[in-house]
Amino acid sequence: MSFLFSLVVHAGNHLREFCPVSFTIPTGNPVLRGNPAGLFYLQGPGGETVPLQCEETHDDLVFHWIVERLLPGESRRYDVYSGENPASEAAAGVRLDEKERQIDVLIGGTYFTSCVFDPDLAKPYIGPVMGPYGDSFTRLDFETKEHPHHRSLWLAIGDVNGIDMWNEPKDKHGKQRLAGFAEKTSGPVFGRLKMSLDWCTYSEKPQLAEKRTVTFYNTPAGGRIIDLDFEFVFNRDRVEFGATKEAGPLGIRVAESMKAENGGTITNSHGSIGEAECWGQRAVWCDYSGNVGGHTLGIAAFDHPDNDGFPTYWHVRDYGLLAANNFYFAGGKLYKKGQSVRYKHRVYFHEGDAAAGKVAHKYQDYIHPPVVTRVEEE
Repeated sequence: MSFLFSLVVHAGNHLREFCPVSFTIPTGNPVLRGNPAGLFYLQGPGGETVPLQCEETHDDLVFHWIVERLLPGESRRYDVYSGENPASEAAAGVRLDEKERQIDVLIGGTYFTSCVFDPDLAKPYIGPVMGPYGDSFTRLDFETKEHPHHRSLWLAIGDVNGIDMWNEPKDKHGKQRLAGFAEKTSGPVFGRLKMSLDWCTYSEKPQLAEKRTVTFYNTPAGGRIIDLDFEFVFNRDRVEFGATKEAGPLGIRVAESMKAENGGTITNSHGSIGEAECWGQRAVWCDYSGNVGGHTLGIAAFDHPDNDGFPTYWHVRDYGLLAANNFYFAGGKLYKKGQSVRYKHRVYFHEGDAAAGKVAHKYQDYIHPPVVTRVEEE
């Protein structure tokens, strides 16, 4: 083992708890001493081994890890070494287990959720999403007659060239078909899926292509994070997204016991509470919390500043729907062949309500992450 350099994480103005951080360095930088991506490990200020995940991107190497806690204004130094990691991180990481029509996500060896790609269904979904006490944050009920197309967590738009890709009217709805995977990554810090999908008519005539990246972080069961990064590519013809309230593209259906009709609470980043105050209003985040298995749990959806129409309007309902939607409130969109549009969202699954779950702090982790600097002296 050989010391290479140190990385200092600066909390900035915000509290950081189990916050993903990263640092990018050119692969040709001499401080790396020619070591390949798999031969680095990280030590914290007390000499403890910190799970580290290295990712090669083009001509760069990206170091990823999770900072457990930093107060506003604090900094913490981590040392980077070359050589074999002295501690196994496999059991504590994020593992993707492939099955016939789904990929299960395990964190620390415990089942968290699944990405389901069932060709018998109109679109893929993520769910159930298991909480810290063994019950799901989300609803996944194929028996219900009430919004049966609301499957846990999904992406959809209710009007794509006049095709309904949100609702599922019999023999008329659109479909999302998995075209293939570009990446399936398990690791000590995150698991990641990169996939291509075709959005089609019911007869499976393609309308647009989608590139979707889903990242699952190795954080505690009471504070899980899923990042969604997806790009619509209009590579065949003009595409019109209609002004429909069934739009998303992000849609989440909370657990039945969590919904406001059963005593749950809807809150947005302005402090507005309930459907009457939050529906159709713009906000950088919206949270839905309530009772799940005798415990208060919540789901917060974050809008990224780079997204078209930021901050988004919210289509959020007392019956349990949480969806980001600009198309209904701000009007539809027409895209020409050759254009594309990209969206990024973070979904934070937490214990407690929005205040107890520190949702406002977690949003700052997303849009203003800690700054990381390099120090070469040991």
